[in-house]
Amino acid sequence: MAEWNEEWATGQWRRQAGEWIAMVLETYRIEPTGPAEQRFNGLFSTQLTVPTDHGQLFFKANNPGQLAEVSVTATAANLCPEQLVMPLAIEPQRGWMITPDFGETLLAVPSTDHQIWARMLRDFAAVQQHLSGFGDTLFDAGLLHLDPSWLPDYIDEQLVLHASMPATHPLHLPARDAEELDAQLAEVKGMCEFLAAGPVPLTLEHNDLHRGNTFLPTAPDEPLRFMDLGDAYWAHPFSSLGTPIRVMCDELCTRPTDPRIRQVVSEYLAQWADYGTVDELWEYVEPALRAGKMQQHAMAMRVLTGASEEELLEHADLALRPLSELAQPILTD
Repeated sequence: MAEWNEEWATGQWRRQAGEWIAMVLETYRIEPTGPAEQRFNGLFSTQLTVPTDHGQLFFKANNPGQLAEVSVTATAANLCPEQLVMPLAIEPQRGWMITPDFGETLLAVPSTDHQIWARMLRDFAAVQQHLSGFGDTLFDAGLLHLDPSWLPDYIDEQLVLHASMPATHPLHLPARDAEELDAQLAEVKGMCEFLAAGPVPLTLEHNDLHRGNTFLPTAPDEPLRFMDLGDAYWAHPFSSLGTPIRVMCDELCTRPTDPRIRQVVSEYLAQWADYGTVDELWEYVEPALRAGKMQQHAMAMRVLTGASEEELLEHADLALRPLSELAQPILTD
């Protein structure tokens, strides 16, 4: 168990968290109606539910690699208050935040309806476009930057890093595997350069966009609200299509070439009409999906730093799989 998981399981930590929660509730003149309950303690975070006279509240503490989520969430929500979760309070040094209950997520909607994904991606495109002019503000809040133009060098650095680890380390990549992968990556590096030269501006890339991170609207004309920015980067926006395409394939028992999935992606691209036609923008989707693999890898490496040997063994695939998949086409059979 990682040291932060061990700490979150202690009575001392629970008392400290409880004192902070009580202070927040008192500030808002909210009365607790029962004790806070720790409903989850995992590698990425621990979460407590807090029953109150104003409904259930949610407390979250992040692992050391994702402490900035709380300040990024608060900053981004101030810029886009109608579509992002606004915390009631944050404690940036400890990666703590407490948020209100925004109701059910899109997981409550039958997953076989691909139009739900189209609605979700259209609405998230609006968030990305709104935030595209606030890079410096989000950097100051702690959002990390992975410009596609940096990725060719980053890929090389990561291959060397994994190959140089001891053979017994869970994140070790055998030299032969690293060499074989490196020989296949010239095309991917070219894609990253193509992406960097394209017309679409960098912005918030969610890096884990799915129905469970999206709240149902309370009215038909209300925009969807999004949460969970712990994995996010400042990067190419189209990389945010990676998780939706993968999950849609799983839920619909199909492949990325399915017309339903292509329709969903096209509707997302149509929101970026200021930068090209849908057909023109499709040229950037495959490169962005490959670049997104490195955002997934970078997130995993942040989280796994300081993890226990047992958790490294269990979760090493979070870092090694996207690296190994870089050379594999995503949108073609």
